[in-house]
Amino acid sequence: MRVRRLLNLAGLFLAASGSIILAWVLWLTWYDMTSWGKGIALIFFGSRTGEAISLGIGMKVIYYFLIGLTLLLSGLVTSLRRRSKCPLYFGYLASRPKNTPIPQKCLDCPKAADCIVTLVRQSS
Repeated sequence: MRVRRLLNLAGLFLAASGSIILAWVLWLTWYDMTSWGKGIALIFFGSRTGEAISLGIGMKVIYYFLIGLTLLLSGLVTSLRRRSKCPLYFGYLASRPKNTPIPQKCLDCPKAADCIVTLVRQSS
């Protein structure tokens, strides 16, 4: 439950960051088109060196657009992906004996009956 909350929080943070960057790119594009009469190609691929708003060394608006889009989509995928009813645990396959076949029901859900192997630690 806690992991799910952290994943939702991470997805929300990524989506919010991407949305903020995309809103800034939209505002910058709108401002350049209405105030300066620039075309989309010049705005996204042109250099902004010497202008009042400098985007950094070699950074163009297209880079910020792609970064914002990537953050937004990864945040949406992280927070909206379909959650399985049976979570897969990382140590499951390592805990099974080596020469025993793994039934399909255990691959679908390691919490199924006869799928969970408990290891007894030997004290040294």
